[in-house]
Amino acid sequence: MKNHNHFKSMRKAIVLSASFLLAFNACKKDGELVPDFEENTTFSFFYDSTKIETSTRIGDSVLADKVSIGLVGTYQDSAFGKSISSIYVQPLLPTNALVFKEDDEMLNVDSIILSLEYADHYGDTSISQTLEAFRLTETLDFEENYFSDTSIQVESTPIGSINFFPTPNSQITISQPNNIGNLDTVTVASQLRIPLNISLAEEIISKQGSSELANNTNFLSFFQGIKLTPQAGTMVMDNQAAILYLRLTATNTKMTIYYTTTDSQNNVKKKAVDFPINTSSVRFNTFEHDYTGSAVETVLQNPNMTSLFAYTEAMAGVETNIKFTSIKDELPSNVIINKAELFIPAANGSYADSVGKAKTIIVASRKEDGTLQFIPDAFENTDYFGGTWIESENAYRFNIARYIQSYLNGGENDKGLTVLVTGSAVKAERAVFLTENNPNTRIKLNLYYTNTQ
Repeated sequence: MKNHNHFKSMRKAIVLSASFLLAFNACKKDGELVPDFEENTTFSFFYDSTKIETSTRIGDSVLADKVSIGLVGTYQDSAFGKSISSIYVQPLLPTNALVFKEDDEMLNVDSIILSLEYADHYGDTSISQTLEAFRLTETLDFEENYFSDTSIQVESTPIGSINFFPTPNSQITISQPNNIGNLDTVTVASQLRIPLNISLAEEIISKQGSSELANNTNFLSFFQGIKLTPQAGTMVMDNQAAILYLRLTATNTKMTIYYTTTDSQNNVKKKAVDFPINTSSVRFNTFEHDYTGSAVETVLQNPNMTSLFAYTEAMAGVETNIKFTSIKDELPSNVIINKAELFIPAANGSYADSVGKAKTIIVASRKEDGTLQFIPDAFENTDYFGGTWIESENAYRFNIARYIQSYLNGGENDKGLTVLVTGSAVKAERAVFLTENNPNTRIKLNLYYTNTQ
């Protein structure tokens, strides 16, 4: 079963964006909330038998543009199936009216390289991957919002490719032209370097003196950008290959034309021109998921089954929904919630052996139109709100007293809470949770409350 998410025309008015997830740690307390909850539970009643229902659903697309981290690669997960990530980037002119050579010089292109600095990875880097670079045929707009299911038209034939073993933690040495036209061997931060077709460099250089190289507006109409994507049909085994994290605004992330000039005096010089990819470039990630044959496919195809597990993954994959189905009937009316701790235990399994569980997750509520939003407790600091994986407990904990109080008072709807990986647009992490159906450790809500009647 393949899922390519939703088309733009089918999107909800607003979907959970990367900014929502990335802004989480920066949240501040937004005024005082009523009532003012006390941590002192000495005179509280304790209740931990709230009925909970969990389910797994396909998540919405996320706003994935203007990101500083690009995700590219293929990862096959024994629980989640296959994930594919691609990057769209937009090299820019280094200067207006770009000049490569003087009139008395002959020029020969040596190479053209797309380089992207590594940030990290998720998965197994001992497995080789093949990436292909395609030239865009559709103009990108910096003011446009690009979502994780966006598809931009590209040429049918790649302008470059590479088969490689990722080395995200190793510096590399390259030959770099110096100021006097010779080559120096320099050591640079670990980076992915993809050779592009020399014909592209020759085409760009041929525009010297023409309007295409006059400014970035003209250049981007001529050369719209590059899509970097795993080779179609790439096959990997369970828990193999990796999603690579790349720094899209780093100095080492750029497209470079290396060439040699020879003047009328037969002086030979090695030269290079960088086309930077930076904060002024359009840059975004897109994701695809194929759940065929996976545990996730089983729960998606059988939503009414009694499942011991619930699933959440980044990259706009699946997400877990939690509902407190009868809490209003279980508690006395007019209670004050002193503390409400949501305990979400993580499952072990092969999905986590080499890559680990999601380091942080977040819970959010949904408006009636399906839009995700922060719950009141999220506006406290992270230490209070929670969401960090606790290794000693193999679990996540959240303090959601304000949300539960609001729910009991009618300020929240019955859609429940959605569990997502923090930073879904720039991470490939995932986690499996033990549901309310697990015979031993299970998800639960620990409540301390005061009965005001």
